[in-house]
Amino acid sequence: MGVDDSLFGPVSRTQVLQMALAEVVGTGMLIFLGCMGTVVGMAHGGGHPHLLVAFAFGLTVMICIQIMAHISKAHLNPAVTFALVVIGDLNVPLAGIYIASQVIGATLGYGVLMAITPDYILKEHSPNGTCCAMCVTLVHPEMTALQGLLAEFLVTSILVLVVCSVFDRRNAHNTDSVSIKFGLTVAAIAMNEGPYTGGSMNPARSFGPAVWTGVWQNHWVYWVGPLAAGLLTSAFYRFVFGVPPVHPPAPQETDQGVPLTGVRDGRDESNTK
Repeated sequence: MGVDDSLFGPVSRTQVLQMALAEVVGTGMLIFLGCMGTVVGMAHGGGHPHLLVAFAFGLTVMICIQIMAHISKAHLNPAVTFALVVIGDLNVPLAGIYIASQVIGATLGYGVLMAITPDYILKEHSPNGTCCAMCVTLVHPEMTALQGLLAEFLVTSILVLVVCSVFDRRNAHNTDSVSIKFGLTVAAIAMNEGPYTGGSMNPARSFGPAVWTGVWQNHWVYWVGPLAAGLLTSAFYRFVFGVPPVHPPAPQETDQGVPLTGVRDGRDESNTK
C-alpha cells in the first residue's frame, strides 16, 4: 500500500522501511569499520597513522555505497540528505526519516565497536582526556571553534559538489563506479583536512562516538558546518549551474492530440508496430 503522496511521495510504506533500515545499517557499518581503523592504528603504539584512518573511512564509504545505493541511494550523512532535498531528489518528510536513521545507525555502529574492542584500549584512550577518545572528532587545539566551523563547511562543500554532480542527470554517462569515486573523495578530503578537525563532513559520524564517549567539545561545529554546506552549496549548484528536472516533462500534443514524440517525418507512428 502506498504512502500518501503529500507526505513521502510515490513511495510505499515497505519502501520507506527498507530505505530507513538501509540508512541505519549503512551508517552503522560506516562508523563500525571506519572507526575500527583508528583501533588498528592504536594497536601499533603511539598515535594512529593518519593515512590509515583516511583510507579506512574512504574504503568503508565505498563498501557501504556498493551495498546500499540501490535501496536508499546510501546517503549515510545528514549533510548529503540536506543537499538532495535542495536539488529536488528527496522530500522533507522522507529526509527526516533518513537523518533519524543515520543518527541511530552511527550510534549503534560505534556501540558495537566498543563492545568488541579490548578494555585496555578503551581505558588508555579515556574520554575524560581532551584529545584521545577513540575516533572522536575534535578541532585542533591551536584552532578556534570558528576556524573549525569554516574548515568543516569548506570540505563538506567539496563533498556536496560531488554529490550534486553525481545526481545531475546531465552527468549520467559518468556515473559508473560511483562507489569508488565517493570512497576516494572521502579518503582524499580526510587525508588533507583530518589534522584540522578530523575531517568529519558528517554530523552522524561525529555524533555516534560522542554519545558513547561523552566528549562533546565543540560538537556543534560538526553539525552546523556540514549542514550549512549541505544547504548552501547545493543551493549554489542548483541556481548557478541548474538542475534538470528529475522527471522529464510530459510529451506535448499536436492539434490532433497526437504526442509530438509519436510523430516523425509527418507520419503518425503512434500505432506503428
